Amino acid sequence: MTAAASDAVRTVTISHRERKRARTWTAIHLAAADAAARHSRLSDITVETIAEQAEVSPRTFFNYFRSKEDAVLGLSSPVIDDTIADGFDFEPGDDLVEKVAFLLLAVFRTAASRRAIAYDEYIALMDRHPELARRRFQHIDDVEAVVAELVTERLAATPPADGAPVPASNVEGAADMIVTVAGALMRSALRPLLTAPGKTEADADSVLRRTCLLFREVTRP
Repeated sequence: MTAAASDAVRTVTISHRERKRARTWTAIHLAAADAAARHSRLSDITVETIAEQAEVSPRTFFNYFRSKEDAVLGLSSPVIDDTIADGFDFEPGDDLVEKVAFLLLAVFRTAASRRAIAYDEYIALMDRHPELARRRFQHIDDVEAVVAELVTERLAATPPADGAPVPASNVEGAADMIVTVAGALMRSALRPLLTAPGKTEADADSVLRRTCLLFREVTRP
């Protein structure tokens, strides 16, 4: 077999594996969402029940989701896509908090972008089970932890400038502080999207931008 043929076989194999993983992920997610829609309490639903409906083992369930709440919401463990990471840098004059807030939103979206149920059904499930909405906001903590590493790396690589707001002696502490504040703004922006009639996740960018503007006005010396 030539090297080109070998690469082609490997590509087909990986593609088949990825499609199979995607089908399994979707089956578990839909089974969990269906169970949540049919029960008045999430505590009445077990991982075993979800796994049985999805025709997988409980062990396989945990290969895809950390909890039944994450399975209902379709939340994956957050990772920073290479495209997002490569396009993220600090430039002179940047509003660091706003820039990180939008980075958080981008990573948050990738972790929840594979949801296989309609948005109105998604909102209805969170209305039916308030703990799901709480878990969705807790997921931002996971996103912040991943983003903090990239922000620290980029701050450390940014040449110091006159009047730079980031002390070179404590880049990691500065990064944690920026991510924490940016995360608070993102939570503030996302909260009304779960409660305001007619609002969807597509409105998140404009809402977050207004939230960052308000933050600058409130904190301006």
